[in-house]
Amino acid sequence: MTSIGTISEFLLQAGCQYLVFDLGRGIRRLDSQQFLDIETNKIPHPYPRLGYAWFGLVFWNKQLSHQHYIWFLKLPLDERGLLVGAARNHFLGIVLEALASSQEGLTDQLPEHPYRFLPGQQQLASFNSLVRKALALPKSSYFEQAISYLTSPHEQDWREVPMQGLTDVVANLDEPQTGALLATQMEKLHPDVLHTLLGAMENQAIDTALTAKLVQMAQMHSGDIPLQQACLRALSQSVDNIVVMQHLHWLLGQSWASCGDILIVISGRHWQHLSDEALLQDYLNNLAAQCPELFSPVFADLVRIPVLREGLLKLLRAPQKSETLTQAIGQLFSEQN
Repeated sequence: MTSIGTISEFLLQAGCQYLVFDLGRGIRRLDSQQFLDIETNKIPHPYPRLGYAWFGLVFWNKQLSHQHYIWFLKLPLDERGLLVGAARNHFLGIVLEALASSQEGLTDQLPEHPYRFLPGQQQLASFNSLVRKALALPKSSYFEQAISYLTSPHEQDWREVPMQGLTDVVANLDEPQTGALLATQMEKLHPDVLHTLLGAMENQAIDTALTAKLVQMAQMHSGDIPLQQACLRALSQSVDNIVVMQHLHWLLGQSWASCGDILIVISGRHWQHLSDEALLQDYLNNLAAQCPELFSPVFADLVRIPVLREGLLKLLRAPQKSETLTQAIGQLFSEQN
């Protein structure tokens, strides 16, 4: 092969087709041009978490096999959110070395390396569901099992419903019958099943009707912190930004909501809404007052996100801040020094 500078180039020169998903803050599909622009540092990575880009790459060469392979890669970013090219190049070197000694051609079997990560059980199930959907593969038998339970939850043992089936259902919410069934039956389900479904929804564009249902359910059960967290996650890719923003403002106004668990979910899954100056200030005031020990790590995480960086740096210089926020920022600077 000629000189290769990016993973994108490598896969294309190897004769592979590929899909790229970001797994940093929920699962989001990246188109090939966006991934290439990230690799070549034309744009910062849009969804950094803890200073890394978290990718799931699915690739296949249909001239050689019908097999699909997956790399889960955690690549470091600099303080501006740009990919560290040396790490990417190191990974490519590992792949080329493995390919040179392989009898099977390019696969996902690589020696142990520092860029590999394994998603948690639920994220992996959601990833599998979304990949099947993107590749237009037939629905699995797990899907039918889950639909059967959702249709008559009181007639079946919830413990026999496979997680993969539940994430398959959520991956197919764009089908009207599936979405309507879930909205109708949601509050009749065993809590463990409901929480699994809500967790899977963080990877989907939830429509207006389901958004309203989730907000209503959350506000009717105020004080149920695990449910609030689960609903927040489910709303993270909702198409109805206005309703979600209103819900976040409502949530930050509740005394019971100023706990670390909820505030962490907001920063981890609703960072895009924090580009609103009023919501950002409200959020940081809550964080500084209720969880001062979390202020520095959360701020360090958020300031790496391209859409938030300018607003956060502007807030640091703003003359009008609450005393609590001023003290938290002072502590942030003292830790950095």
